[in-house]
Amino acid sequence: MLILGFGCVNAGYASVVTWLAPFYQSLGMPSAQSGSLVAILSLFQASAALIIPFLAAKNHDRRFWLMLTLVSQFIGFIAIMAIPMSAPYLWSIFLGCGLGGCFSMMMIVALDHIPDPSQAGALSALMQGGGFIIAAFGPLVAVLLRQPDGSFTYAWAFHAILVIVTIGLFARLNPRHYAKAYPANHPTQ
Repeated sequence: MLILGFGCVNAGYASVVTWLAPFYQSLGMPSAQSGSLVAILSLFQASAALIIPFLAAKNHDRRFWLMLTLVSQFIGFIAIMAIPMSAPYLWSIFLGCGLGGCFSMMMIVALDHIPDPSQAGALSALMQGGGFIIAAFGPLVAVLLRQPDGSFTYAWAFHAILVIVTIGLFARLNPRHYAKAYPANHPTQ
């Protein structure tokens, strides 16, 4: 579940950093301005990756924060699919906050599963290794879904669907059940 969710989220990131600027250029936006969208996305991604875990530190159940970041991604993908030119900088901010915040929260959730740091690190490595393999296909699928007229409508819809799938996966990340998932790593009280 962690691998699949991590892969879906990072597939969206890989597609956005690969195709966001060319997508907006195909809509007539100058290349400097479309590049600015990627820069803004990166700025908000990094900021959210630092701020959201700080805000979530008091909650052992991280699902609220994961859902918040996923909803932010969903809004961004739907907006660039349906109304891309209405507020492109705002859509980049939604995507950046959602993608960056979700990435850092996923790292924390993986570590939450196992109390022993060395074993938790192994789980995190497994999640990232498998997840990044899945994520590598994001830009490829996006270009395969690109319409003949250059539109990325289907590609952005595909990523919005992946966000919905990830919401379903992450809704199950209840910390009360982590001991059941890894019983050997949770001593009985």
